[in-house]
Amino acid sequence: MKLFSSSPESIRYGAVIDIGSGSVLVSIVKSDPTMHHPIVIWAKREYAVNQTKTDAVQSAKGVMTALMNSVLLIDSEGLRVLKSREPGAKLRSMQVSICAPWSYTITKVINYSEEKDFTVTNALLESLMDAAQKKITEELKENELASDLGLTIMTRATTDILANDYKTASPIGQKVSTLTLTQVSAVAQAYLTEAIGDLQNKVLPQADLERYSFMLMFHCIIRDLHHQMTEYCLVDITFEATEIGIVRGGILRYCTHATAGISTIARKVAAALDIPLAEAYTFLKEPYHTKAMETLSETRRNSVEEILIEYRNAISSLFHETGDSLSIPKVLFLHGGQETEAFFMRQVDIAARNATQSVHTTHLVTEELLTEHYSPAEKAALTAEAPDTALLVAAQFFHKQHHCSEFIQV
Repeated sequence: MKLFSSSPESIRYGAVIDIGSGSVLVSIVKSDPTMHHPIVIWAKREYAVNQTKTDAVQSAKGVMTALMNSVLLIDSEGLRVLKSREPGAKLRSMQVSICAPWSYTITKVINYSEEKDFTVTNALLESLMDAAQKKITEELKENELASDLGLTIMTRATTDILANDYKTASPIGQKVSTLTLTQVSAVAQAYLTEAIGDLQNKVLPQADLERYSFMLMFHCIIRDLHHQMTEYCLVDITFEATEIGIVRGGILRYCTHATAGISTIARKVAAALDIPLAEAYTFLKEPYHTKAMETLSETRRNSVEEILIEYRNAISSLFHETGDSLSIPKVLFLHGGQETEAFFMRQVDIAARNATQSVHTTHLVTEELLTEHYSPAEKAALTAEAPDTALLVAAQFFHKQHHCSEFIQV
């Protein structure tokens, strides 16, 4: 078994799809091994139909419709653009990422030690991987919610191996007294993974299908950008969920989420203020939000504040679920809607302070952050349209070709 992938030897073209909780982003990405960064040839985002009142079933149906429509766009519009820009290019890969609440990311750490030094072998690593996967499978079977949702493991990743507490990319043959292996599994709802497989067979049957959770990709990209940092919290805010990932020692240790996000709050604000949903979305943007709050009557302002307090309390509860006895790290990386970043940064900052009684440093995962190591020419070549941060994360992950770990498609 090869634990770490070798560098790509030729230019690759892939259909890169990111399934959000309220929209689906599709793109065609070029990965040239002679370049440090990918090129986005074409991209579109398809939104699920907004509804004033919704539940998980309605949201899922909306996302499924958006997924089908967006994949069909690849077959028509996307391939046409690819042919005009890169004659002869073929889509050989289809990379799909899924965010919460449709996906879950489960981490298990397996420790192995002996009184005397032992030699690390492939057989030993495989047995540790099997032990980690067995724990994850048993956890899913015991979880009633997982059973009700029909969750299935779609990807496994061996993200880190520690030999005598030191990270190593070449453990085979080393003599050690302790060996620690971290395995992350991306889990998603079965009906969604089946739909992805069906669409791939119909639209891109020649492409290799790879499926990941967004949190798994998010972790790899931030670790690549900030490899000197080892303790931080990843926060991903989507339309219907807020997911966090706890990173300690540079390793993704724990993930959890709350089913509350941008659309969740917008619907509640629309109901509380008796305003159209579109206006409620605007209410979550700065500086409009701050100015609007100042013009509201005390009663209406209190109604909005109660909604925000409820959300912050839910996020504070997440920050207490770190998978260990420690509080969340001091540094947070926040990824969310581009136009609501400032609003949610304030909500997350308050929630973090409420959870730990201390001040945290929050970095917004913006276009500037994700492209800070790009040259001006590389930025210009990225895409003719305004980059989408979720697209930048997914495209860079595709370009790196699983650089940070070994991935096994289930």
